[in-house]
Amino acid sequence: MSRARTVTGMPSNPPILLLDTNVWLDLFLPHRPGGTAAAELIEAAEAASASLAYPSHALLDVYQKVRSDNKRWIRQSRPLTEMDALAIKRMAWDFVDIMRRIATAIPCDRNDVDLACAFRDGHDDLEDDLVLAACQRAHANYLVTTDARLASHAPLEAKSPQGMTELLRSGRARSTSTTRDAASDTEWLYEWLSTWGNQDS
Repeated sequence: MSRARTVTGMPSNPPILLLDTNVWLDLFLPHRPGGTAAAELIEAAEAASASLAYPSHALLDVYQKVRSDNKRWIRQSRPLTEMDALAIKRMAWDFVDIMRRIATAIPCDRNDVDLACAFRDGHDDLEDDLVLAACQRAHANYLVTTDARLASHAPLEAKSPQGMTELLRSGRARSTSTTRDAASDTEWLYEWLSTWGNQDS
């Protein structure tokens, strides 16, 4: 991957970026408008030695979406053949392998599920809340997403791919941990919930 752009003032402890599923889909599906921004983000993260992460469920989302979208695209012009289906499945696996190679899967256990459900009071979307729980488990410095609503409700700094790329290239990406240790998770959660209360927004 090209490293044509240099990053000035790169921190000694590069940041941890958790990429939402929509960023990965933008990277892999050419019909989505965010493809260039997602590719530039990956390039900038590599140049800055930033650590990339994704919630484990994003693998399945990417795998299924790549397959369904490509099958639908082919069926718009002709019948889908067995060879088409096989090629599309291989493509989906290739994208899963890319995610595994350049980023870290963040697992989800009962504690993460409980945390995601607790996020419901501030952001009533289970899939998004699992992303927020993954941010906590990963000790992420930034959540990178194209979902403006999720970004506005996130308890950590959230950036668009373009915004994160600019921050990485400027060398101003924060590298100090912004997350809590296990002993303070409950206190941190209640502090966040008190901010949002029972809002429906």
